[in-house]
Amino acid sequence: MRPEDSRLNDLGEFALIDRIVALLGDAAARDIVVPPGDDAAAWTTSDGTHGGDLAVATIDALVEGTHFRRDTMSMADVGWRAVAANVSDLAAMGAEPQYLLIATLLGPDATVEDIDGLARGIAEGCHAHGVRVAGGDIVRATTTGLSIAAYGRARRTADDIPALLRRGGARVGDRVAVSGTIGAAAAGLALIDAGRGDEAGAAELVRAHRRPVARVALGRAAVAQDVRCGIDCSDGLLQDLGHLAERSHVGIEVALAQVPVHPAAAALLGAQAALDLALGGGEDFELLLTGERDTLIGLETVDLPVTLIGRVVAEHPGEVIAWAEDGAVYEPPQRGWDQTRHRGDGHTGRA
Repeated sequence: MRPEDSRLNDLGEFALIDRIVALLGDAAARDIVVPPGDDAAAWTTSDGTHGGDLAVATIDALVEGTHFRRDTMSMADVGWRAVAANVSDLAAMGAEPQYLLIATLLGPDATVEDIDGLARGIAEGCHAHGVRVAGGDIVRATTTGLSIAAYGRARRTADDIPALLRRGGARVGDRVAVSGTIGAAAAGLALIDAGRGDEAGAAELVRAHRRPVARVALGRAAVAQDVRCGIDCSDGLLQDLGHLAERSHVGIEVALAQVPVHPAAAALLGAQAALDLALGGGEDFELLLTGERDTLIGLETVDLPVTLIGRVVAEHPGEVIAWAEDGAVYEPPQRGWDQTRHRGDGHTGRA
């Protein structure tokens, strides 16, 4: 390992982002509605008065060998996941997704069939998430990958408050909720790696790994009910809650007994392994929200449960504490994904 790699690993993803923003100085757009540091950026597209439109945008990259592997998914799956992962950042803001710009990097071994698969998967992902491709770029490179910029829109409310979910919106006394079940995608990858992807009961987990779904409708419903704090569960439940705690300057406590671990993961991998994957595996693309108890419960729909798993507290600001049923603090083997520290395991962890 080169010396600069060691320094990069020690710094970590979000400290690196803060460093880059600081180095940008006044080249960083700090005066927009949502500046760098959230799931997406947002700025006013009208005259900035009450009820004006907001443009919401995000960008992410998926690189072969770092974010995906050919032995766990097809190129069509890669295309779908690239769409879902980027749309999920807009969902985490409560925005309405609209358009994608896609830059495609073709590695030396890429074939026409690979491109056909990518295009089919992208089209299927767009149809599933209500977005369209507006343009892009395609180039030869040393490895295959995709970089997608996703664009959407939101509105200001009548009192001129941006109708968006923010990482910095958690308040002491809020409850913490998560949508769906957690740990399915990481469990699917674990089963594939163990040669168990074809076992009875594994299909839903494998599909969660290959074809996740962004929770756009829930994000928009949350904003409509005046929820103002959220993030998508892509880096791992504890790590993503940590982002909320840091940005909101609060502490968060999670009751492990309440975490909705995917039942198939528990059945196939064991309860403890499934819980650890739920806490730190990432890639679920479910939404983590904070707000009043009744409001969060009211967001539940028949096909997408919303589960209360914890609360926001004044103690230990910037930290997330996971409480086991016996009252002890639990520390899982891994709390989540960091883009600057993980390489080559096929995880698609997103910022």
